[in-house]
Amino acid sequence: MSMHWKTPSGDAVAAVYVPYSHMDDDDARLFYDTINALLVYANDRLGIVDPDALRERPGAPCMLYEHGGQVADALWRNRGIVGDFVRDNPMRLTQEHLDCARPWRWAVRDMFTVVDASEDSVVYMNRTHLFVVGASQDPADSHVHHIPSLMLLTLLPFKGGIVTSGMTIHLSQEPASWALPLIAQQAKEFCARTVIATSEQLVAYGRKIPDGENLVTPLFQAEVDRGFAEGTLL
Repeated sequence: MSMHWKTPSGDAVAAVYVPYSHMDDDDARLFYDTINALLVYANDRLGIVDPDALRERPGAPCMLYEHGGQVADALWRNRGIVGDFVRDNPMRLTQEHLDCARPWRWAVRDMFTVVDASEDSVVYMNRTHLFVVGASQDPADSHVHHIPSLMLLTLLPFKGGIVTSGMTIHLSQEPASWALPLIAQQAKEFCARTVIATSEQLVAYGRKIPDGENLVTPLFQAEVDRGFAEGTLL
C-alpha cells in the first residue's frame, strides 16, 4: 500500500455502518454452495468450459470451483441467467440457497478503484459512487495489493451487506503519480453522495444497469479475455 496516499474518503465513509463482514463457516458454505451451483447452471447455458473441468477444488469446498472464474466472468455479463436459475431450481436447492441467489440477479460487475481498506471492509470506487464491501472468509484487505489500484470485481448482496463474488482480477497495480490527485478528488466528491453499503442499496443500483451492458472498457476486457485464453486466469 502506498505510504504517500492519504485516504480521501475520511469521516463520511468511516461513519458508514458495515452491515455484513466476516463469513462464518455456515455462511461460507451457503455462499459457495449457491454460487458454484449457479456456475454449473451458467456453464450449461453458455458453454464456457468443459463441464468436467468445473469441479470443487481439492480440500477447499468454500471457494469458486476450478475454472469457475471464466464461467463467472461470462455469467455476470449475462446476469439474467440468475433469474432463470432461481425460477427453475435445476439443482433442487433449498429455499435458503434460492433466497441467497435471488438478489444476485442485480449483481454489479465493474472496474473499481480501491481507496481504503481494513480487515473488516474495503472502500471501492467506480465512476459514480463509493461502495463499502465487507470481508468474506479472509480479511477484507488481504486481496488489496496497493491503495489506490484498479480491480475488476463483481459485488453481490449477501446477508444485508455487500461481498465480492470470490474472484478478484487486478487490472492496474498502481496508478501514475499524476492520477493520484484526480482519484482523491473524485473520491472526495463521491463522499457527498450516498455511500452504497447495504444489500438493498446495491440491488437498487444494479437495477439501473441495463442487462448486457459491459461496464469494463474494451481494452481491459480484452486483457481479461486473453488471460483466460492463455491460462493465466482460471
